[in-house]
Amino acid sequence: MTTSDVITKCDRIKPNEYSYGQKREWLNKIESEIRQYASMYSGKNADLSYTNVENPVLFLDDIYMDIYLYYIISMIDLSNQEYALYNNSSSFYNDRLRNWQKKYRRENMPECNVSINL
Repeated sequence: MTTSDVITKCDRIKPNEYSYGQKREWLNKIESEIRQYASMYSGKNADLSYTNVENPVLFLDDIYMDIYLYYIISMIDLSNQEYALYNNSSSFYNDRLRNWQKKYRRENMPECNVSINL
């Protein structure tokens, strides 16, 4: 899944007047947060080189596309000062993001070298 895939689907779901560049900035923000989160459990530095690529492949799989979509939709709602819609879309975004974070943590627990002597 690429940046343009998410933005195209978002435009189909929620028509808006915001530019591709603006939506790309919003997407870059959440993508960098996701990569930073993942790096905490992988032991590697977050790869932020995607920001220099025209149409980068995003970190999350297609099954998590709705995380990106809800985030962009919530930013559109916030920018349009549609606060009730923003509360709904950001709630969906936060719920899906937390579920992904829990799943990612379970599947990517860092190795622990601590031993307890009794």
